[in-house]
Amino acid sequence: VSRAVLSDRLRRMVGDQLFEREAPQGGHAEYRLSARGLDLWGVLLAMWQWERHHGTGVDPQAPPADRPRRLLTHTTCGQAFEPVYACRHCHQAITPFDTTIASGASPFDTPAEGRISALPPRKRYRKSRSDDRDSLPPLLRTYGDRWNTALMAAALQGARTFSDFERLVAIGPTQLADRLTELQSLGLLRARSYAGRRQEYRLTRAAIATYPITLELMRWGDRWLWHGHSPLPVAHRPCGHVLGAGWRCSGCQQALTRQTITFMADASSIASAGPAAMRRPDNGEQDIDP
Repeated sequence: VSRAVLSDRLRRMVGDQLFEREAPQGGHAEYRLSARGLDLWGVLLAMWQWERHHGTGVDPQAPPADRPRRLLTHTTCGQAFEPVYACRHCHQAITPFDTTIASGASPFDTPAEGRISALPPRKRYRKSRSDDRDSLPPLLRTYGDRWNTALMAAALQGARTFSDFERLVAIGPTQLADRLTELQSLGLLRARSYAGRRQEYRLTRAAIATYPITLELMRWGDRWLWHGHSPLPVAHRPCGHVLGAGWRCSGCQQALTRQTITFMADASSIASAGPAAMRRPDNGEQDIDP
């Protein structure tokens, strides 16, 4: 990365309170993660897990540096484990199939100013050069792009048709068509025809596996941007509580913290993980309708 780009990104991240800049007299500036920045560990853990099972971790063509091959160790119990995203009330693993909007209101009734990614018109859409985007791993092309992130969130809320996405996301029709095409090429949406030439868009298994990423982004935003007052509270149907989700160890079932997770240096130690660490859900279908 060029010094100019790096300087601009660091400046922005300090402005967004993700980094804290310390400039000792006569010394070089240092950048340290703030409390906001440190709290993104759950988002990064969700992304690591997705990459391991659905992204570069299972892509034989991915560069070695992009492959998340190492396993995690829970220092509290000493086991290799698979992170489980679970409800803090009933401790059940969370899927889109057992969650709903807590208020009972439809997201499609949201006023325009409250919709996903409602922005000033001139800032609503910027298309990156295709050769730049094509070189990125699928997860970066999805969650490194605010419109793809918004469309994934809309799909998880029940958007199925082109008009559904238009109502829920403040994006123009041409740009929406481009993004829906890209998400299909990334294997996250699958189009199905109905009523003649009309199409609906269904989430694939890989897309369902991104759900913890979305929930962690929402949790972070509720805490740091909405001061604990969620604009879209989610309820967990099995226990009936407003969802409070978090990561748990698949071995000892205890809650995980940033400080109790380390990477295993040797992937051959997978044998010590046991069946629980390797178990992950299999819905048995390619197209999922949460």
